[in-house]
Amino acid sequence: MNKKLIITFTVGVFLLGMMELIISGILELMSDDLGISHAMTGQLITVYAVSFAVFGPILVKLTENMRPKPVILASLILFILGNVIFGLSDTFIMLSAGRVVTAVAAAVFIVKIMDMTVLLSRPEIRGKMIALVYMGFSAANVFGIPIGTLIGQQFGWRVIFWLVIVIAILVGIGVLSLVPDKKGDDLGEPVPDKILDKRNVFLYIGVTMAVLIGNYIVIGYISPLMTSNGYTLGNVSIALLIAGAGGMTGTYIGGNLVDKIGSKKTIFYMLILFMISMAVLPFLYGTPMLFYINLFFWSVFQWSTSPAVQSGLVENVQGSAAMVFSWNMSGLNLGIGIGAVIGGIYISNFDISFAPWLSVLIVGLGLLSVSFVREHEEIV
Repeated sequence: MNKKLIITFTVGVFLLGMMELIISGILELMSDDLGISHAMTGQLITVYAVSFAVFGPILVKLTENMRPKPVILASLILFILGNVIFGLSDTFIMLSAGRVVTAVAAAVFIVKIMDMTVLLSRPEIRGKMIALVYMGFSAANVFGIPIGTLIGQQFGWRVIFWLVIVIAILVGIGVLSLVPDKKGDDLGEPVPDKILDKRNVFLYIGVTMAVLIGNYIVIGYISPLMTSNGYTLGNVSIALLIAGAGGMTGTYIGGNLVDKIGSKKTIFYMLILFMISMAVLPFLYGTPMLFYINLFFWSVFQWSTSPAVQSGLVENVQGSAAMVFSWNMSGLNLGIGIGAVIGGIYISNFDISFAPWLSVLIVGLGLLSVSFVREHEEIV
């Protein structure tokens, strides 16, 4: 893969990551503007996640024999349409419709991008290439969400979505000029054949779901969590910036750890550290510096599992990884959606300050899941 194509793919993933996660940064702005409760506004995260999870595998299956370039371009056009609907909406129903359209487009786009990354990369550096492209998702936390939150505070939350449309058009131009108009078999890769170990694939997806459920119980409601503990919306932007920086760092560290100790061990160790960082968070609200430092490491540990899971999935398939990537992205979005639902129920009935302790229990299920993953030499 050449650098321009890597940048195009990374920016595309950045854009999708920003749109999926931006609600957590502008939740209170939208809620106050539209007269919708925080818990209800938070369910826009769920609408997106469930739409992505349900329609993603179906659409990937329907488009698997099509050339990826026109599919990627068509998904970008649909993504732009979804953002137009969202930016013009003034009711929860219309906002939800915009999220559904955007999610459907994103479900196809990101899987095709990740599969193209695998197909166009040399086997010995595929893990690194996957991490580089997927870093766009964590970069959305560093730049997209906090900057979007600040733009929303200054100019209104709708402006964010018009800016996204402009960037999406630029990504489309990059795809049009740089992506080869070929199918996987034309690129010298074997036709998708089989899953080598279904149990491993579903255990890795289980890790993804547990991590995202646990993470989004807190991150999905980071704005009310912080403001209820004496922080301002400006502090929320800072926290999201710090968390995003941790996410980029974690993605890079995770990719490198996979090359050194393997996918399973990387996930196992990072989940233990992730659970520790969540467990201590409620004790740090009164000390902003320690709160921000812990939030940084929280994101490092959480995001380091992403390239490890994806590398683990690639190791357990023969041929194209598009289908298992799609399943994993569905698991990711179901995790986000379930986390948002649980978080909404929790903050409506209990003290939001202690939500991280609930997350510890759920991420513990991911730790249990990865412990059952079989190493290659164990696969019969």
